[in-house]
Amino acid sequence: MFAVVTPEKIELPAGAVVRLPGNWLDYQQLSQQLGDRSCPRLKYRSGEILLMAPLPQHGRKAHLAAHVVTVLLEVVYK
Repeated sequence: MFAVVTPEKIELPAGAVVRLPGNWLDYQQLSQQLGDRSCPRLKYRSGEILLMAPLPQHGRKAHLAAHVVTVLLEVVYK
């Protein structure tokens, strides 16, 4: 799969990092456009915007942690 970055959509394959030239205002606009989406992840460095798509294995650890928290909350509040 190829990375697709257009004003209408952003599609990145797992593990991809795309560097775009841009300023802080560009970063803020892109961040607002993406909203609460977790993918792609955005970072700003001086003069460039980084778009990153994490690998599936990175999400597994977060998913496991979410399950542990859910179980603990169920035990505490039952």
